[in-house]
Amino acid sequence: MKISYNWLQSYFDKKLPKPEKVAEILTMHSFEVESVLKVRLPSGKSDFLLNIDILPNRAHDCLCHFGVARELAAIMRISNFKSASWWTISKKFPISKTSKKLEIKVEEPMLCRRYIGIAIEGVKVGPSPKWMKERLEAIGQKSINNIVDATNYVMFEMGQPLHAFDADKVDGAIIVRKAKKGEKIITLDNQEFELSDDTLVIADDKGVLAIAGVKGGKKAEIDGGTKNIILEAANFEPINIRKTVRRLNLRTESSLRFENELSPETALAAIERLAGLILETAGGKAAAKIDIYPKKANQYKIGIHPRDVSKNLGIEIPEKEIIDILKSLGFEIKKINPLKNILALAKSLEGKPYKYGASVSFDAPNAFDCSSFAAYVFAHSGIQIPRMTVDQYFFGESVDKKEIQPGDMIFSNTKIGKARYESLEFMKGMKIKEGIDHCGIYLGNGKVIHSSRYNSRGVLIENLKTSKRFKNIIAIKRMFNSGDDLLIAGVPFERLDVRIKEDLIEEVARIFGYENIKPKMPEGMLIPAKRNDNYFYTDAARNILVGLGFSEVYNYSFSDKGEMELQNPIAKDKAFLRTNLLDGLYTSIKDNSRYFDKIKIFEIGKIFPAFSLEILSFAGALKDSDFNEIKGVVSVILQKIGISDFYFAEHANKTADIRIGNASVGHIDKFAQSWGWEINFEELIKLASEEMEFRPISVYPVASRDIAVFVSLKTKVIEVLDTIENIAGKLLVDADLFDIFEKDNRKSFAFHLKFQSYQKTLSDSEINAIMGKIFKAIESNPEWEVRK
Repeated sequence: MKISYNWLQSYFDKKLPKPEKVAEILTMHSFEVESVLKVRLPSGKSDFLLNIDILPNRAHDCLCHFGVARELAAIMRISNFKSASWWTISKKFPISKTSKKLEIKVEEPMLCRRYIGIAIEGVKVGPSPKWMKERLEAIGQKSINNIVDATNYVMFEMGQPLHAFDADKVDGAIIVRKAKKGEKIITLDNQEFELSDDTLVIADDKGVLAIAGVKGGKKAEIDGGTKNIILEAANFEPINIRKTVRRLNLRTESSLRFENELSPETALAAIERLAGLILETAGGKAAAKIDIYPKKANQYKIGIHPRDVSKNLGIEIPEKEIIDILKSLGFEIKKINPLKNILALAKSLEGKPYKYGASVSFDAPNAFDCSSFAAYVFAHSGIQIPRMTVDQYFFGESVDKKEIQPGDMIFSNTKIGKARYESLEFMKGMKIKEGIDHCGIYLGNGKVIHSSRYNSRGVLIENLKTSKRFKNIIAIKRMFNSGDDLLIAGVPFERLDVRIKEDLIEEVARIFGYENIKPKMPEGMLIPAKRNDNYFYTDAARNILVGLGFSEVYNYSFSDKGEMELQNPIAKDKAFLRTNLLDGLYTSIKDNSRYFDKIKIFEIGKIFPAFSLEILSFAGALKDSDFNEIKGVVSVILQKIGISDFYFAEHANKTADIRIGNASVGHIDKFAQSWGWEINFEELIKLASEEMEFRPISVYPVASRDIAVFVSLKTKVIEVLDTIENIAGKLLVDADLFDIFEKDNRKSFAFHLKFQSYQKTLSDSEINAIMGKIFKAIESNPEWEVRK
């Protein structure tokens, strides 16, 4: 969002730091400022634009200048911030008696959660004041007239979209309804849209006036002849607005804010601010006001203790500083004893009527069912517990009936309600065989308070022993253990992102400054994390193959054949779980052959070769390759991973099994002109881990020699390696196979040998003597010959 530096300055008597410093402060504590740009206004004055990346979690309150200014005031600890809350911006104004009737109907209360209309008569449309034009022009908004500019100004100031209709062009009542299929509207920018019956609109008795939350229409447009206006401030359901935007491909500053959701409370402050501005700049008198707000939400309350902050942040922040930070952000802070508050608040609600499914946010404290009563009482005492009775049961800590204390919750199965046997939300899958359908709060002295449809007065205090609802007690649960005082924070209505204790801690941390939280070594002995072999070796294999010019691919885990069939396949040719990776790689080569002459690909993924069997597999394929090339690639992989005693058990058709010692870990085969390999990677990792040896590092240099040996076709690599290692002894620290080929009915193995001592630097004569013994041992076998 574009934020004007001069506009921000208007909220402060004290001079703000330079724009670049303001950008740095916001970036470190609140939002990333992507750029700071100096702009020249048409009036000749200059300003600075801060391009701020405000993410969706803060779009509720900070897609506006006031929200950003409040952040700055909190971060910089500025006490003379001119507007401590939304409400101090708006100006109250008298409503004059008039014969003009304002009528508003909301037919879709689920999609329009609040609608406020104010009628103003006798306005004079003209240019906007210079200060307003400058602020709007600074952020790239074109000045239109004093009425339209005022609606835009307040939106960019407070974040609440607003609209003004020419009252004399409205036929009858203003109606919030869904569009009729095929209904059309010409918007203010002269675009025509055909609307579906899912589109929420603002209409009058004859047609559509605006696309709700998105764009106004031409019919009731403000123009030079407008005398009477109707101001609109509404709160629309965000998902419906988002769908409308996508359907019409029409995104606006208004829809952006509604899509990210706004608090309905913001609407009243914004429209009062707008009405006050218009009365100042365009004259007239307020003639009528209607506020349709069927479901007003309760303020959200969260409890926090200073030790919660220190536990999460690893630093002690004084309680007073925590309170000051939260207050600077608009939170209402009160210190309470949770147990005393629970007991006092519960008793104060005695006699409130019962309502099945009563909402903690909207119905309380005027009506309750049993679980919403408990949830409300605990929430307003700083203890957050689940909403549903069965979830509250799983949330609490079980205590013996003999140890019951005031504030504990009592759960029962009355046998006349709908018992729940499984957690609904808190711990899905957890079950209680006895079933739960009722709960209450223990007050002490044998008394319980609860809400029930069978109570004559809803919320009722009864003797626990004689209460009909608690004849069959299933459990006593303690919902909290500490008796310490808590700070209970009343969350500002516009802060829809703050809902749990950790959210409050984050607010404290970012305003306090992450740079002020110094690194601290954990206490006690540090135990290194155990290496994840699967990750280690798959990462190593990827790096090796990328170095050899291969590209990694990700194919579907589904196939047209296999051992495990899907109940609900995504397509007919993907009805089974794959049994290997090579089929997919060969298909990828076939599909891409028209584009590439040389293809080298690999994949690491799960296969399902038998029912209930899942294996991590590793496969690669080359187009227009041959058997020896694929053997060379596999050899390099195994050597670099740390496997030395491998060999290829070749078949007559030039395919081969890949063997390590006596274990078969994979195979090489051919498809058309492509060759490929597939290895059981889990088995390979196991064998690689077993072969790994750890030795101290020698301070003396390594000496290298190469040796190539002709052997019979039946000879295995491990046989030659054993001979070399037995003769060389401990001075041979590594032996790697680096080449294999066949010639004249024989195989050739080439090895790279490394010699090193822990006592001294080995001389050429010493190494040559060892190599001579190795040559002699090899040639003692009539089927082996050292290549000269």
